[in-house]
Amino acid sequence: MKKIIALLLLLFTLSFVQFQEVSAAFRLYETTKQTVFVEGVRHTKIVGSIDMDGLVTNQVINYIGANPKLYSDINLVVADNFQAHGWGMSGLPIIIDKVHQRYENFRVIAGVNGDFYDINDTGQPLSLHVRDFEVIQRGYGGNRNAVGFKDNGDVVHGIPTFDGYELLVYNDEGQLKKRVPINRINQVPQSNSEVSVFFDDSLVAIPESFNKVIMSGIETKINKNKSGYFGKGSLVETTSNAVTIQNNHFIIVGHEFNNDQLISGNDYAVVQLGLGGIWDDVRFAIGSDAQALVINGQANLSLNAGASWDFPAPRTAIGIKTDGTVFFVVVDGRNKPEGMDGVKLRELGEIMAHFGADRAYNLDGGGSSTMALKDLDTEQYVILNTPSDLRIRSVANGVFFVKGEHKETPAPIPAWPDTRSQLSMPGNVFVDGSGILHFNGIEGAISYSVLVDGKETIVNDNQLSLALPIGSHEISIRAKGGALYKSSDYTANIIYNVYPQDINKFLELLRSFASQNVTP
Repeated sequence: MKKIIALLLLLFTLSFVQFQEVSAAFRLYETTKQTVFVEGVRHTKIVGSIDMDGLVTNQVINYIGANPKLYSDINLVVADNFQAHGWGMSGLPIIIDKVHQRYENFRVIAGVNGDFYDINDTGQPLSLHVRDFEVIQRGYGGNRNAVGFKDNGDVVHGIPTFDGYELLVYNDEGQLKKRVPINRINQVPQSNSEVSVFFDDSLVAIPESFNKVIMSGIETKINKNKSGYFGKGSLVETTSNAVTIQNNHFIIVGHEFNNDQLISGNDYAVVQLGLGGIWDDVRFAIGSDAQALVINGQANLSLNAGASWDFPAPRTAIGIKTDGTVFFVVVDGRNKPEGMDGVKLRELGEIMAHFGADRAYNLDGGGSSTMALKDLDTEQYVILNTPSDLRIRSVANGVFFVKGEHKETPAPIPAWPDTRSQLSMPGNVFVDGSGILHFNGIEGAISYSVLVDGKETIVNDNQLSLALPIGSHEISIRAKGGALYKSSDYTANIIYNVYPQDINKFLELLRSFASQNVTP
């Protein structure tokens, strides 16, 4: 009887004991390890094995990393190949090409696939996607984490916070004219002060009495479950008449909206769900899984969810170190004959902690896991890992280390209506015999915009050395006023002809002959 009572007391006592989770025993064994640096980005490849609580598996691990806090010409960019009015999927090399098309100031050094996405339908990412300050996607997959990158190299992470929908109006220089709160999407304004935006999926009729600013969509995005909207467009017309929303248009609606000509012919406007708090000035952001892999430098052993979290698979992850270093890891999997067993999410967390992550997050994995690095000899991009599909899978987006400085964001207009004085146009525009463009400087100008065949170059001085191909070229110039002055109008085009070398010599000969035969 005493033994039975003692056993019952022991069981009763154990029922009130809360056991602490003990850190897993983890070891990474390196059979081979190779490290190279490409334009400031470190690449390390490890072939070996890991031991997690006594279970040994064979692994191939690729790491790329750099510190954007230390080097202003190494930055992080989030990119995609979305359609203008929808989503889409592309392989990582195509998304790299898109980076180069969008940003002439950047060249991709290395990168990986990004967020989870709707693989069977639209290709839209499940969580936050910010491209060059534009919140393309807020996410529709629940409270998922994201990682955001700022111009100064700071990295923010966690669950994003939002401040509600906003309308951002920019002039043709990219200066913010005004930020207007949007009160409703696809709903009629409820007061004289409210502003609504209607997208082309709206089933609500717009009353005739309202001002309606009709915008032609440069880019529009609507969430699959209609929980998020993005629109970027240019002005078609302003009317108070009854209208029908055309495909790929959106309409800004308010009782007195645009009576002050806020949106005019050369402007463009963005409708988006604005980010708030620490996320406010994030330039690029990528979404991730719902639970962190590493917290305060320790693998998250309480992790209990995520994509096939407790099964070995190929994986992609992003890590942030306390010194500002950002790195990515791709672990190969589903290829045991080649020593690529793959890892569970807790094992991935241990690997990220092994590499020094203070915080780490899981990105899309499986057949999506892809890591690319620039080959300096060929200027091509090499896929470093072995995709488990045995081909490069099309994905929604990617995140990349790029070489180059961020373009400076134009200073916003101090207030609207704009009462600033306008600068005069540059005068005395000509190109000398050495191919150098000259023009008069304008007092108050912070820089000059030079258009050559429609392509803009910003110069701080009143001259520019031209290196143009043979042919006829149109050149015009404006003085830029920054925050203090309105920029000038562009000058009328001058035509500059570039001739082949033998014709140039002949023209020089003619000029020389003419100068020698001028009668005094």
